Amino acid sequence: MTHRQIVSGVCNVKVKAASFKPRSVLAATLLSLTVAATGFASGTAFAQDATYSADEVSKHFKQLKTRSLKPTGATRALCIGTRDECNPNAAKGEGGQVAVKPENADSETASTDTLVVDPETKAIDAGFNLLVSFEYASARLSPSARANLKEFAKGIADPELASAVFVIEGHTDGIGSLNYNQRLSEDRAQAVTEYLVSLGVGRNRLKTVGYGKTRPKVADVNDPANRRVESKLVFE
Repeated sequence: MTHRQIVSGVCNVKVKAASFKPRSVLAATLLSLTVAATGFASGTAFAQDATYSADEVSKHFKQLKTRSLKPTGATRALCIGTRDECNPNAAKGEGGQVAVKPENADSETASTDTLVVDPETKAIDAGFNLLVSFEYASARLSPSARANLKEFAKGIADPELASAVFVIEGHTDGIGSLNYNQRLSEDRAQAVTEYLVSLGVGRNRLKTVGYGKTRPKVADVNDPANRRVESKLVFE
């Protein structure tokens, strides 16, 4: 074999190696994209971190349950009605409805601590925002919503809440017609209820209701903060 032949052979090997490597990378890239696309197409979602914990859920409702069982008196009043009806002289500030003073308020103002109970659902108006998000104009739960609801289901499985009943409320912002938002809020609340039932929560522990855009959380009815699903403890 001549020197020219050896050099030529080496060159040929190099050319083949160089041409093979990009094809391998390209093939691997295409394979990765195919796998990813298959995952999305089949509905597979990456793991999501919950926004709150089961402990936070159980703590919220256990405190509220304890508070609701206290007899009315100087430190607590019971009012059946909306927040505005129960606090007619309170300033609305930036919120859509007036707030009530928490139980741990100082002693000088503790007498204004009002426990507001909805006359229709008997839900205590101290809701836990489930922080569930949906696809645009639909009632399909997002992966992050499912992660949050799993923590919620664990939280209300606490033995101290075993007999508690919860109202699942759907709310929308002010964009769109009254009828459209009403249906959407009902569908979203129902989607949350059905998913909680699939996680093992007894259906008899859940009541579902939609309020459309009639109960904004903040004054600007079109604010995205008004698009929410809340859970409230039913007054015993």
